Amino acid sequence: MARIQQAWLVGTLALLAVGGGCRLTAPPGPLQAGRSDGPTGGGGCPTGQCDPDPNGLGIYIAEGDDYCFQHEGRPVWCPEGFLNTAEGVLMRVRSTAERRTVLDVPVRLTRPSEPEPEAIGVLTGLHASPADFFVALTQGGESRKVRGASLAKLSFYFHLPVDVGGGDRRQVLHELSLGAPEAGRFQVRYRVVGTGDWQPQCRATGGQGDARSVLLPGRQVDGLSAAVRERASAVTLACETGAIAACLRWGYQPWDPETHQDDAERELVYRSCLQAKRAAYFVGQGDLRAFTVSGTPFLRRDAHGFDPRSGARLEDLEALEALWGPRGAVCLNPENRRQSTPPLPKGLSLPRCGPAPQWRTDAPLATGVPRAAER
Repeated sequence: MARIQQAWLVGTLALLAVGGGCRLTAPPGPLQAGRSDGPTGGGGCPTGQCDPDPNGLGIYIAEGDDYCFQHEGRPVWCPEGFLNTAEGVLMRVRSTAERRTVLDVPVRLTRPSEPEPEAIGVLTGLHASPADFFVALTQGGESRKVRGASLAKLSFYFHLPVDVGGGDRRQVLHELSLGAPEAGRFQVRYRVVGTGDWQPQCRATGGQGDARSVLLPGRQVDGLSAAVRERASAVTLACETGAIAACLRWGYQPWDPETHQDDAERELVYRSCLQAKRAAYFVGQGDLRAFTVSGTPFLRRDAHGFDPRSGARLEDLEALEALWGPRGAVCLNPENRRQSTPPLPKGLSLPRCGPAPQWRTDAPLATGVPRAAER
């Protein structure tokens, strides 16, 4: 497994990919395995989508915002990360029209119709770790790494298939630019080649300003279910407001923050957090919805106290909502839901957590709501 550091979990090489053929990927397989929380750890849109809209279900960006490439004012393809292969770098994008359709799109440093100039070099990889992020190039027969402010000097090209009317589709060439990193984060912008209008990849629609992007190395996160697949050659890309970044920010990184070594217990908490943040109770039963809305506060604890601000005392959650694992909630107290609407789906149910719940090995995260007098 690869790793990521808090500073670099917000590094974003968002959408580098270049044209030529796109590789169609099959639908995702089976799922794998306090204080109020908000924009900075305490309230305001902590949990993402309540409705299954095309914005990542709260996984890649917060509710109501957009992380997708747009064509003529509408989102068409949503990036989920990169894959380093022997043939070069691929960018994974998900269709907004057919949510189970995923393409792996080639990435280059020059337009596909042009040779790779010696002055730039050939892109061979995008690499992130807890302590570093760099672009690997081959230039003059030698390998070199591009880091920091130098990343802003690179342009990345990729083709996306878009509808142009009359049932016709064509490959549209896009260009991506990274700003200089700020505290490990990047402002990712893109445009259609030949136009002068750069667009933010993480687009805020509520007047809050555009979000930065983050990288999660060594893992692919499914944009429908939040299932995590370990893959050393992969780097997940996400906006800083979604569950992928928030769970890292809350102290639930899947690696030891001191040694940067992967940690199985932290990995389990991180995967559980991806579901808990969004109140995605029934993901393991096939219902991918998040049952909450923006601005809803909730409390959290984890079995190991990885986040010292919240701690590990399960008994502190007087109004326990649920215990969580990577496949959603394992038990639920419906009267303590952070939101009473929308109604829970008919035909799906979870056992109650009971009056004296205990931590479970498959459910190391808990959520609750403020006391009734405070709600």
